[in-house]
Amino acid sequence: MNNMDKKILIYCRVSTQQQTTDRQKEELLKFAEDNHWNVAEEDIFIDVISGFKKGEFRPEYAKMLERVEYRDIDIILFSEFSRLARNATELLEQIKLFIDKGINLYFDKQKLWVKDTNKDVGSLILLHVLAVMSSYEIELFVERSLSGKITKVQAGHGGGDERAYGYMHNENKQIVINPIESKIVARIFEMYVGGYSSIQISEILNAEKVPAPYVRKLNEYKKNREAKGLEVKEYKFDTDNLKWRISTINRLMHNELYKGNRRITFYKPDPTNPLPLSERQDREIVYEYSKHVESLRIVSDELFQQVQDKLSKAHYNKNNAVRHENLLKHLMVCGECGANFSVGKSNETSKNYISGGRTYKCYGRVNRKDKPRTCTNGAELRQWKLDGLVLQLSIQMFAEINIQQTNILKIENLGKEIEELVQIKSSKNTELVEAENLYKKTLKRLIAIEDDEVAKNLISDAKHKYDETKNMLNKTMDKLSREIITKRITIDNLKRLNANPLLINKMDEIRKDRNLVKTMVDEYIDKITIFRLHELWLLVVVSYKGGEEMWGTIKCARYKKEEMFYDELHCHYGVEFQGWLLNNTERCFSYDKSTHIITYNGESKIYVEFKSGEYDYDTFNQMIQETGWMGCFPFYAYEDSGKDLSVPSNEDFGKSLQENRIDWKAHNEKVLERLFELVKT
Repeated sequence: MNNMDKKILIYCRVSTQQQTTDRQKEELLKFAEDNHWNVAEEDIFIDVISGFKKGEFRPEYAKMLERVEYRDIDIILFSEFSRLARNATELLEQIKLFIDKGINLYFDKQKLWVKDTNKDVGSLILLHVLAVMSSYEIELFVERSLSGKITKVQAGHGGGDERAYGYMHNENKQIVINPIESKIVARIFEMYVGGYSSIQISEILNAEKVPAPYVRKLNEYKKNREAKGLEVKEYKFDTDNLKWRISTINRLMHNELYKGNRRITFYKPDPTNPLPLSERQDREIVYEYSKHVESLRIVSDELFQQVQDKLSKAHYNKNNAVRHENLLKHLMVCGECGANFSVGKSNETSKNYISGGRTYKCYGRVNRKDKPRTCTNGAELRQWKLDGLVLQLSIQMFAEINIQQTNILKIENLGKEIEELVQIKSSKNTELVEAENLYKKTLKRLIAIEDDEVAKNLISDAKHKYDETKNMLNKTMDKLSREIITKRITIDNLKRLNANPLLINKMDEIRKDRNLVKTMVDEYIDKITIFRLHELWLLVVVSYKGGEEMWGTIKCARYKKEEMFYDELHCHYGVEFQGWLLNNTERCFSYDKSTHIITYNGESKIYVEFKSGEYDYDTFNQMIQETGWMGCFPFYAYEDSGKDLSVPSNEDFGKSLQENRIDWKAHNEKVLERLFELVKT
């Protein structure tokens, strides 16, 4: 066969977009020219992909194999062994595949022809030796490369973490803070702690047209390719319209690098493992780098931990399957297992003061086929018990703070949030207008197509795409409108609360207006933790957003008559129930759930009559009674708009309560008077 008639293929491969195949291509074309072979452009296959992973898909190599399968190919040219495979076993397998089809191979670096090895034993031996040597060279290169990376990281250079949003390289290739992006990072952390969700943060950043994290990397890649004279790479996504995503925000907030902690783990490379890195198990660790670099800090330890706590709380045991109107479920956490609470309906009935009703139940106690029980001490209590106690604790707390000034600040913050939402809504409306204009331009272009069937199909596709975009944007704007309205209602409610700064004097009005109650709870309470203090009693710890903390107790069984009080003249909200109502803002009390022991440090300015020491429930309860600090509270039925369900339906039962020697109403007023006196002093 004439040399000019031989069918020649060329295969080139580089590991990254930053490398170029030009050298390989030029050298192999020169070799073909020297041998008087013609190589068409369509016969040159170039892959830009790492060859370290066995079995990794190489699109151009796959196309070449198709050509080999269905056409007569005489010779394939490679620059070296590693372009075909990264280890000796795979290399020999691939060579055999081509030789069996009668194709000769040439490797330029080794200056080696591989033909029918059955006819040339010497070439076969040489091939095996060279294949093993090539595999060894690759492993040696990988080890040296890894060693170089470790040395660079130890010297302050980037180890991959410099690609994190908020950081960059300096002129010495060391990782440093990016002054522009770091401000965005700090703002994201502060916004999340301030009550914004990941969705809201991403929408605000997109509305403000803050460049997404990948934009800078993309620009750097483009700049490097231009500097090397490489062609501009085509991407499958719209590089001019990159957005902040919820997943991006969440990953960013988990990164410890933002508080100055560099943690990089180097694993031993395994070129023979076909699995992706994310799926490999028991990888051998070569070196673990861990160092705190204060100069890389963007957020404080306190702010970072606050974000982690909120993320953990938002992620753990979400129970959105059952939705009922309730006041406190979204704030409740089981102190025993850390689970959230679900809402259920109690089957228990009582002939005296309460019948049935919905409950709050620790989600860890739920036992189903798809969700086994994980908590044995978690609580289940009626909603109106806890709602009533939390309202009473809040009255006591509000007696000691300047609620008027607090509300003014909240109103200002809500106003800013509304402005941001309006801005986001405006940007979404602009997107809708742009989508509509694009659709109109597309229609004009498609109508000009002569083939009616083709035009019809393209117009149908364009309309479908436009309708999807329009529906999505309309739903988003509707959601934003609802959020804006909700926040404006909250502002109105806060202004109504501010009409009289002594909130305690307005509790009658507030209890009858469930919207005011909901506003008060959502704006001031941060978390409600429920512990099983005693077989019959639960400890309720209410944490407020201003740092205040109140303790109360609820009986998870039926109250005895001596634990209740009712008088038609004094009990405006029905039967009242005995319980602790303690202010722990001083953090003078602590509770150990493993031993059920309460510790009092003796340093309170309020509870000066208490003796320092460790107490179980019975002894601590006795001390509260003896010192006159026992409180009481009425139930509150949020689901029934504040209806007094605690009023006795049984007349004899009500009379028997009036015969109790303790006047809990009068007693509770005395407790509040003592608190007011302490505030004045």
